[in-house]
Amino acid sequence: MTKEPERAQPATEVSPVETEVDLQASERREVDAVSDERLAIGHMLSGRYRIERVLGEGGMGVVYLATDEQVVGETFAIKVLKEDLGPEALDLLREEVRKTRKLSHPNIVDVHSVNVDGTKLYVLMEYLEGKSLDVLLAEEFGRGMPFSHAWPIIEDVGAALGNAHDHNVIHSDLKPANIFLTHSGKAKLLDFGIARISRGPLLHQRSGPLALTPAYASCEMLEGEEADARDDTYSFACVIYEMLCGKRPFPELTALEAREAGAQVPPLGVLTREQNAALAEALAFDRKGRTSSVEQLLQGLADRKARARPTRSVLVGAIVAAVVLVALTFWGLDRLRIATHPVVVQSVPPETQQEAARVAATPFNPPQHSIAVLPFVNMSGDKDQEYFSDGLSEELLNDLSRINELQVAARTSAFSFKGKDTDIGTIARKLNVGAVLEGSVRRSGNTIRITAQLNNAVTGFHIWSQTYDRNLGDVLKLQTEIAAAVAGALKIRLLGDVAERVELGGTHSPAAFDAYLRGSKAFSSIDDVSNLQSAIAAYTEAIRLDPSYALAFAGRSRALSAYATEFATGPAIREFFDRAHADGREALKLAPDLAEGQLALASYFSRGSLDFTHASEAYERAMALAPGNAEVLADSGRFAVLMGHFDAGLAAGRRAVALDPLGPRSRYVLGQALHLAHRDEEAVAAFAEVLSLEPDYKAAYGLRGLAYYGLGDFQSARSSCETKPDSWASQWCLAVTNHKLGQHAAADAMLKKLQAAYGNAAPVEYATIYAQWGNRSQALEWLNTAMRLRNQDLVYVKTDPLLDPLRHEPRFQAIERELKFPE
Repeated sequence: MTKEPERAQPATEVSPVETEVDLQASERREVDAVSDERLAIGHMLSGRYRIERVLGEGGMGVVYLATDEQVVGETFAIKVLKEDLGPEALDLLREEVRKTRKLSHPNIVDVHSVNVDGTKLYVLMEYLEGKSLDVLLAEEFGRGMPFSHAWPIIEDVGAALGNAHDHNVIHSDLKPANIFLTHSGKAKLLDFGIARISRGPLLHQRSGPLALTPAYASCEMLEGEEADARDDTYSFACVIYEMLCGKRPFPELTALEAREAGAQVPPLGVLTREQNAALAEALAFDRKGRTSSVEQLLQGLADRKARARPTRSVLVGAIVAAVVLVALTFWGLDRLRIATHPVVVQSVPPETQQEAARVAATPFNPPQHSIAVLPFVNMSGDKDQEYFSDGLSEELLNDLSRINELQVAARTSAFSFKGKDTDIGTIARKLNVGAVLEGSVRRSGNTIRITAQLNNAVTGFHIWSQTYDRNLGDVLKLQTEIAAAVAGALKIRLLGDVAERVELGGTHSPAAFDAYLRGSKAFSSIDDVSNLQSAIAAYTEAIRLDPSYALAFAGRSRALSAYATEFATGPAIREFFDRAHADGREALKLAPDLAEGQLALASYFSRGSLDFTHASEAYERAMALAPGNAEVLADSGRFAVLMGHFDAGLAAGRRAVALDPLGPRSRYVLGQALHLAHRDEEAVAAFAEVLSLEPDYKAAYGLRGLAYYGLGDFQSARSSCETKPDSWASQWCLAVTNHKLGQHAAADAMLKKLQAAYGNAAPVEYATIYAQWGNRSQALEWLNTAMRLRNQDLVYVKTDPLLDPLRHEPRFQAIERELKFPE
């Protein structure tokens, strides 16, 4: 269940400031009683604003959430200052608030008024939902965030500061705690209400803390000089440095102490030499040598690509043109050694150093046109939005996999790095790709901001980056733009038909797209019946919202087929398969060239109707439409092997593993195909790799046992199957293996266990067991039962090695002819 989107705050004026004279004596006494304490929940300020809860506390005051009792539904953030102010300071503060209100900038929090209630001085402000930058860094980016994630925040804060400086307003206390990231993905600058204007300090004779934070203050501010725009630039540079590496440039020292010690700014490995120089100039101890404006700092930090783009919503053609120019320069640098890129050296254990040396010594020559799409980071401040950022990443990955020239790492492998602190070089080596696309997604209602960055995995340099602010209804166009930009940056020609296919089968309905992503998230865990039911429900909702949404029909078709295969019983099996068939046909009626639609029909034809000829055609069409989709390759390859096309099927399966090196399912399907192709030694090795990636993959133990059985190594077969004895695959394996080892009672017990669990739902498996026991009559009876029930596992009849003892039987040959396997 998602949280409600952030509610827009009113831009109306707040009632005139109340003074001490206006307060009733009883109210004054009430306020005096709590003057040195936090306000109690339910406390009324100025007889109007009810305190609901504490939002935060800083050196200057405590911030509360308050509701307006005079305007139903209105909420505000109220900052109650800790220091008492004299009349002169109060007038200056009010003047500053008036100046701040005139700024009226989307990246500056709205400050409505200064109010006095007894001894309580408070500032009425816009209430925001989200989290402050210091909290975000502490919770999610302890070692710093990638530049691609930091840049939109830097741009927002820079825009706010630039606007303030243009109006002669200085912040003077810029720090992560004063930068707020809303659920809508916007960065807002707080606490301008205590800023200093350029004509002098706001508060002259304070007894409490200074209106600054020493760790982020310039030398001049620490020395008490009049505030200057360059002081904000220094603080801003400190914040940027901390965002990128998790620590301040002079961690334990103030600027004065660092200057005394002769400290220099350590360069950051995530920045280029030019970017590091720009950041160091902004951190100069002396104003005269410091960057003169925030705009100049942003220009120095923005890479060449960012500076070249005129707007964030640039057209596809402009993106590709700019990116190709950058790519020409980039690929010339591609031959440089990794050691030329600046790095941050950290102390590591000897064993880690040895492993790093071994990896560094290993030649890394990934395919030139290869890429991994990492799951985009959810920056919405709401974990319930995780499905949305994951879903967008997966959709983009699928779009790129349609490009013939591009090798795209599969979702399973790319998403295995989610939430892990793994550097780009290591990810690239494990996935064997030359480029890595990463990014972030911020969403509020139907508005999204996507930041994408493409990195060269060999050199570590950025190839391309872009930020997009869009309405959710434009997401199809956005996917096309990103795919086109990535293709251009990698010097791949994005053909027109491919560009059109990116938008094929999609929707312009934000609500339908949201439901589709929820369905895709649930469908990724189909081993759980509740997840599969949730997927079907979400796809159904997407179709209700947009009856022409072809992708949703294809998704529901596959989910229905999976439910019929895994969980349905009796007549319900046919009912679910029939619905899957109807949805698959509707998907292709709406979008004939939709690979997902072809895959959905192929799944139905191969198991739901046993129409193997049409299944072959659908699988071949799906591979032609999505040649880089690992799931399509794995399923198509296994089906080809089931039809007896061993070489073609195994080639597709191996291609799937190459695209999905860290995905256990691709290797599992390849292992199964190898066993069906009578290549059991290779099958054993494939299943061993599956279990090294996922030790709890239960079915892999059983099928590895059958591969050992095929090799005649019955002891190893039993040992493998007994590892996970509750798995259906292990029980199937033990039924044949124990019989071969002379333990007939144990074999019979396993068969009875299977029959008790599955009844008539597994007749083909029972036939294989009886065939291996030498009871051909019983085996053929169970195959006849399977034919009568049109059991989905009849697809295995043509090649399953366990049925080999029956292949010369006339009745078996009659069954094969009736099934009409393609030549």
